[in-house]
Amino acid sequence: MAAQLLSLLSLALASIAVCVAPGPNNFMLMRFGMRHGRGIAEASGLGTTLGCIVWCALAALGMAALLAAAPWLEIGLRIAGGLYLLWFAWTLWRAPPIAPEGAEAGSPPALSWPAAFWQGFVVNMANPKSVLYFASIFSAYVGPHTPVWVKLAAVAICVFTCQGWQSAMSWLFSTRRAVAAYARAQRLLDRLSGAFLGAFGVKLLWIFG
Repeated sequence: MAAQLLSLLSLALASIAVCVAPGPNNFMLMRFGMRHGRGIAEASGLGTTLGCIVWCALAALGMAALLAAAPWLEIGLRIAGGLYLLWFAWTLWRAPPIAPEGAEAGSPPALSWPAAFWQGFVVNMANPKSVLYFASIFSAYVGPHTPVWVKLAAVAICVFTCQGWQSAMSWLFSTRRAVAAYARAQRLLDRLSGAFLGAFGVKLLWIFG
């Protein structure tokens, strides 16, 4: 019991480290919070959490073994994820500057809740951090001989860590100060976000390096 609890603690620390590390999810959520407000950022965060749940299910079904047995599948995932991130980066690079939501009375939202939710989900599914984390670290906690309660605890740790971080980011980057900062430098921030996401996409596509 003690050894299993220590293992779950190490999983929690690893989950926090993966959430905090810069990546496509964080850059997308930061931009949504500053450009569209807390509600849209939270929607994106919920989509990201749904992606975590899907990754948990894949890990429980033996994703690590499947990727090891079929390298072409991992290559396909990398190509699909890289192309999506490059497309998303291009849309950010070309996004015209607009007033942040709520800056003008009666201004319509620039992004709907469902659109933000599914963008969060897709970006998380294409995130190289997710593939690495769930195919290696998380898969060690959901093996065939792992007790059921440990599996459930591992899933709960992953989901609550993910959603807690998304909520904190949504609150932080939708504050009045963050929105004001974004309003002063929309084009620069959008292009920086696009450049970072594009770099992640290129990294995913660089499969023969």
